[in-house]
Amino acid sequence: MSAGTESLIRAIQTNDPLAFYGWLHTLKGTPDLDAGVAGDPGITALAVASLMYSKAIQSDPVLATRYAAMIEALMDAGANPLVQIGERFVVRRGHSGKLERRQISEGRSVAEVCGGVLCPAMQAWFARHTADLMNTHLHRYHPAFIKTQQPVAEEV
Repeated sequence: MSAGTESLIRAIQTNDPLAFYGWLHTLKGTPDLDAGVAGDPGITALAVASLMYSKAIQSDPVLATRYAAMIEALMDAGANPLVQIGERFVVRRGHSGKLERRQISEGRSVAEVCGGVLCPAMQAWFARHTADLMNTHLHRYHPAFIKTQQPVAEEV
């Protein structure tokens, strides 16, 4: 994680829009936008903003709209909402004696971490990108992501 990513996350946590948009402009289109926290690569700026939104929507709608604007700006800048949070890997020697990277914890999606409470911009993004149009190994089947067609019984 770069110092810019850390500063962007800090600006989200402190709800400092001036610092947020400054760091977002600096990191726009770079891999550092989706770089995670040093000990946990899945905790990105988008994940932090989404979690803050899901908590704020219950108690403070004005604060929630600020976080929703941050999430929309992050997604417009190229942040990936499909990054797995809590995904863990370990490097071990395999049967052939070579070092191999093995996954020990699968992680959860942003929608799962937020309990399905997503801002309107992220809901619209998930509605545009259904599971049959994307690589399904990047996410789990979650109600906030999948658009299911429920058959409607017709009355005769």
